[in-house]
Amino acid sequence: MRRLLIIISLITVFIRVGDSSLKVGFITLGEKGAFTKLALGFAKDTFQTQELKRGDLKSATFKDYGVIWWHDGDTDGGVKDAEIKAFTDYAKAGGAILLTGWAIRSATAMGLEDAVARQFGPVETDGIAVGITVTKKTKELKLLTGLKNLKGNPPGVDDRVQVNSTGYPKSGDYYDKIWKNFITVADAWGPPANDWTDRIAAFGYWEAGSGKVFNMNWRLPNYHKNNKDINQLYQLTKNVIEWLASESEFASVSRRNKITTSWGKIKSLY
Repeated sequence: MRRLLIIISLITVFIRVGDSSLKVGFITLGEKGAFTKLALGFAKDTFQTQELKRGDLKSATFKDYGVIWWHDGDTDGGVKDAEIKAFTDYAKAGGAILLTGWAIRSATAMGLEDAVARQFGPVETDGIAVGITVTKKTKELKLLTGLKNLKGNPPGVDDRVQVNSTGYPKSGDYYDKIWKNFITVADAWGPPANDWTDRIAAFGYWEAGSGKVFNMNWRLPNYHKNNKDINQLYQLTKNVIEWLASESEFASVSRRNKITTSWGKIKSLY
């Protein structure tokens, strides 16, 4: 009976991450310009998203959300030590954080890396297309659902997936492997046709205590309306956030809106 209940609960998890009941806390500390406002709009359209203000940046508040998405795409809003501590405490307790845009800089402040990230942007239009190169890890984590390679087919290992047609937000990277603790999940390609492998990396994550801090950056997270590949980026972001939710101790699961528990409790049954 106990095993049956676990199976039912696990089925519930997969139902949940496919719908809009996932609670996401969205944070931007900079201005809500063209690169950030539309990212927030996508988050609200896709998940049960709450925009968190500076006064909400507390680990106790974060634990109400399965995933915390921090996106600074237009300007640098700055961050205080106490706020960084809230992120690290949440992650170490088993939470899942997604960093996009210039939020990547805080991987250093969180103690995940010793090096300082290189910063650049925002640039609205440069006419350069970029994307990810699929690795075995990308497929293993099932982050390719709904995506198409450059030939319009379901992507396989070593295939390229275009997610941005031009321009990029305020962003950065730990160029040339100066990050030492990062786990690369997909490589980056472009501009103009170079495969940068893990010298930049399209995305991946750091392990932080019991949780994960995921980074999708460089020129990729262009939620600006000028990105003709926006649907590919939307799908990729959705895949990443749903995977992060499956890893998070704080992603709630509901069965027919009657029973609410947590993914962490289900995992602890093993």
